[in-house]
Amino acid sequence: MTLRFRRWLAAVAVAGMTTVESVSLSPLPAASAEPQRSSISLAPCHIDLLAEQVLCGVHEVFADRERNSGARVPIHVAVLPALRRRIEPDPLFLMAGGPGQGARGLAPLAARHFREIRRHRDIVLVDLRGTGASSPLQCGAPGDEVALVKEEDAAALARQCLQEIAGDPRFYTHRESLADLNEVRAALGYRRINLWGGSWGTRAALLFALRYPEATRTVILDGAVALGMGFPKTASADAQAALDRLIARCREDASCRTTFPDPRAEIDRFFQRFSGGKAAFTIRHPRTHAPASGTLSQGVAADIIRGALYTPRDAAAVLYLIRQAADGDFAPLLAQMVRTASATTDDMALGATMAVLCSEDVPSVTAIDFAAEAAGSVFGTTYADVWRARCAAWRAGPPLPESATVTSQVPALILSGGADPVTPPRAGELMTQHFTRHRHVVVPNAAHNASFSGCVPRLIATFLADGLGDGLDAACTGRVAWPAFVEGTAGTQP
Repeated sequence: MTLRFRRWLAAVAVAGMTTVESVSLSPLPAASAEPQRSSISLAPCHIDLLAEQVLCGVHEVFADRERNSGARVPIHVAVLPALRRRIEPDPLFLMAGGPGQGARGLAPLAARHFREIRRHRDIVLVDLRGTGASSPLQCGAPGDEVALVKEEDAAALARQCLQEIAGDPRFYTHRESLADLNEVRAALGYRRINLWGGSWGTRAALLFALRYPEATRTVILDGAVALGMGFPKTASADAQAALDRLIARCREDASCRTTFPDPRAEIDRFFQRFSGGKAAFTIRHPRTHAPASGTLSQGVAADIIRGALYTPRDAAAVLYLIRQAADGDFAPLLAQMVRTASATTDDMALGATMAVLCSEDVPSVTAIDFAAEAAGSVFGTTYADVWRARCAAWRAGPPLPESATVTSQVPALILSGGADPVTPPRAGELMTQHFTRHRHVVVPNAAHNASFSGCVPRLIATFLADGLGDGLDAACTGRVAWPAFVEGTAGTQP
């Protein structure tokens, strides 16, 4: 059955249900630009949280690509077929973030927000090795988030993870995973592809464009992670900047200003709760409503706030969470922790996350003074310290061979959320240095990942259509609205 015929079958099923320096890096060994041809047998399938039927298949690779022998890894692929009869030859591949998230989990978002793109282009979702269904490097027993809330022994967690995962983490970095991806591209019959990357997926998309330029038509990078970012050096400073922006926004909003006349005093009261070390809590569990109790450290509490700043809807509740906890009611704060975990970490494979970060990023900042970098930030060094300790106990793979100044001629659309606490517009500007042809669009009232806000999906579709973006009119991004602030138990003001 040809891919075109399978596309037609899937489309019929959907209709029935819905009536500077030019670079030419040589690819790494065993990762030629045009891999040996194979084929992926696609069959109709269903993906969680997506009602329509799409196409799925598996492409097997060797875990050790250099030896080309030994254990194999099944790479799981899903294709959302183009909906119209005229199909552009270059599909859109989605690169998930984390790192450690499987791309197939993005299918519901893609189906909803990239429908204009999908009219004439396939959308392809590949769970990179170690993520999603592709032999995920999962570790750590699932459990009750509230019962487990504590400062982790980061080094012990890393050592335990190494014992639990099935694969050698040194074979689960971008060196191998992007070579896998290029094989999948060829096996599906695509000569060139477009790539969308979200968060850490921007790093994967950047590296693919650098290593396989002849196979890359365009890239869309949302929440940019450039090669010189130095993760997690700026994590606290960037989160503080997002919190400061939130406070400024509240002062400009009459209702929020009346409810929270002095947000910084509220924040001071919040952290005073931890002046004795840890704060005890007794709450009704946010999932079960059963009684739950425990203790909360300042570092974990600050990280819950940092996580809430990732999305505008959650950020709009931050001042309320802080006030309630300052008054001794930790239930809203812990409910936010559960919410953040369910939205961001539940589909992450921690082993895959550490395989990438502990090989390609954290080693470059081992000499950094995190306390100095976090000076003036209420978020402290907990987050950075955790990553330093994890990676010190990890079995790292090879570092990235690319320099922080390498450039590509592939056209790039770079998106930044004005309120992003982890990859702010400054990070987007850093990413522009990797592309001789680029357009950087800042969406003022978006946070981490702006692609699904307001008119941005249409801008992405327009960029893909002409392949350049020089004449892209991004004025509509100024009309993306910030949600109303949560000011009490009833939620936002009407």
